[in-house]
Amino acid sequence: MAPNVVSSQVKLSYPLYAADFDPYNLDFLLVGGGGGSSSTGVPNKISLIDTTRREQLAEVVDVELAKDEDSVTSLAVSDSSDASLVAFAGINSSVTDQNAGKNEHLRSFRIGLPAKKRRADGTTVEKEKPPQDSQALGRTALFKSATGTKNETYQRVLRFSPAQKPGQPRLAVIASGLAPENEIVVFRATPTPTSKDEISRINLKNSEAGDLDLCVDDDEKAGHILAYCTDDEVFIQKIPTAAKKSSPISLYRTTESTTSLPPSKRPRFRAIRFITPHHLLLLQNRPGRTGADLLVLRISQDFSQSRITLRKRLDRSTKAAVGLDVCALSTSEQGDQQTVIAVAGQSGDASSIELLTIDYSGASGLLGTFRSYTLLRNVHSGPLTRLVFSNFQGPSLPVTKETPPQSIRLASVGVDMMVKVQYLPLRPFPTLYTKTPRYVLIPPGRSETMQTTFSVFFALVVVGIVAVLMQAFCEIRGAVPPLLGATDWLSPRMRDVIARPYIFADGIPTIKPSDIPIAAHSATERVKDAAEDVQSEIAQVVSDLEKTLEDFVKENSRLETPKAIIVRDGAEAGELSTEVLEHDADLIKDETLKKWEELSEHQKRNWKRKLIETGQWAEKQGESVLKGILFSELAGMVGNMVAN
Repeated sequence: MAPNVVSSQVKLSYPLYAADFDPYNLDFLLVGGGGGSSSTGVPNKISLIDTTRREQLAEVVDVELAKDEDSVTSLAVSDSSDASLVAFAGINSSVTDQNAGKNEHLRSFRIGLPAKKRRADGTTVEKEKPPQDSQALGRTALFKSATGTKNETYQRVLRFSPAQKPGQPRLAVIASGLAPENEIVVFRATPTPTSKDEISRINLKNSEAGDLDLCVDDDEKAGHILAYCTDDEVFIQKIPTAAKKSSPISLYRTTESTTSLPPSKRPRFRAIRFITPHHLLLLQNRPGRTGADLLVLRISQDFSQSRITLRKRLDRSTKAAVGLDVCALSTSEQGDQQTVIAVAGQSGDASSIELLTIDYSGASGLLGTFRSYTLLRNVHSGPLTRLVFSNFQGPSLPVTKETPPQSIRLASVGVDMMVKVQYLPLRPFPTLYTKTPRYVLIPPGRSETMQTTFSVFFALVVVGIVAVLMQAFCEIRGAVPPLLGATDWLSPRMRDVIARPYIFADGIPTIKPSDIPIAAHSATERVKDAAEDVQSEIAQVVSDLEKTLEDFVKENSRLETPKAIIVRDGAEAGELSTEVLEHDADLIKDETLKKWEELSEHQKRNWKRKLIETGQWAEKQGESVLKGILFSELAGMVGNMVAN
């Protein structure tokens, strides 16, 4: 049975293209979009949504942007405090500025928060303060192509490194689209970044980064790992804090990209996310909008090799995948952790979201299998443009009775101007005997293969036990020869109560094994006698049925007053009937009757043929037997017609 997912929504006044949760306060969702620099009158805005009330979302802050500039194409929250949050956005400058070689695509804002809100860990802001006014912090251009004239460069992707603690520095990475030469730029996420904050720059030339992600490098303190994908290739780059950064390494390339297949016939990577530093989750669309797959790419410890270890076909209703996000839940003392996966799919005008989980074992360093949670259909009436999870930090441990229920939130936005938030309840695991549980969406269990194997084995064990018990019971009752010696299992008293001779349904007692040969011989003799009696009766009946005309004539001659014997043609071909009448008066009623002597020679030949065929007469008996017998003239006429 599919779980019941609580959902809430709100409709804004402009199409939406970007969204992100406050990483330190899951109650706040930042969304952005707009109509661009067109004259349609649709505004360009950034809105802060309060998701506290599950029955209804509320727009609490509305930041209106310049009408002559582009709409928001990417958006992410870098930091927040009790009173405000800092967000970065991708917004292209006006057409006039771009033609002049000035496209300040990277913007930063400080947005005031409503006071007294709960944090992601369940704690509350200490005291209430009036919200700060929202303000623009900075605008800059980090892409080299942004300084050129007459190009369509825009900031298509924006990601931050995982949030740790409020105020702790984070890295940001952006990727360009539609540029003469596309780029990826990694920089320090200061409120007003400049070229001095740049850490790494990757020139993609004619390729374009479909998606990218950052994670913390466990092998190096404060180090990070960048992963990004093009249409058919996955790359990785280690970003240390002090040492010189390394060049990107190609980890995986699709086999179709090495063939002569045209690009439209090849699968394409759509999104990428880290599950662990050595496990990458890839979203791949099949060619021709025929479906999508989730793949897990396992990376070696030295980051030199990789291979696909898991693959899952998404729901068949999904023609193409358009978005991916993951949420890592809390970790156990052994390092076990569950990751929740959300995939946005598109089929025509309908958008759907498929939810799954995957478990990581800290002891083995391996991932389990994909486990489906639910499929949310018809989430948006048009294209779904952004899918994002809230951050999960977990409650303070050990848990107590006052610990509130835990949940994560999944937000989606689309061009239909709708903001929707799904509330996914979490449960502690294990549920008993611990005050320091980790939280999961689906309780970890056996894999489907292990579960099936266990079920089959258990069923065989049950069948075996039932068979042994039935054999023992039948032995005790004497219905079958002893194999198990079940009668010896009982005490004499119990044997007298239970081990009574088995009585068949017809009341015949069980035959002892020593009596079987005698009974078999007696039964055989009785069957032989019965068979002989039946054969004798059958012969007698057949003999009675096979009377000929000669027999009728002999029997009739012994009578004091002979009767009239009439032969008629039957209803079926080759069949004759013999009729014996009591009185001659009956003959007057049938004028078609003729004696044998009155028949013509032709009629006699026909009747002889019929009598011979039916076995009523034979040539050796002579015609004297037929004298005095009446024949139906109509039958004779019919016989003549048949003969002719």
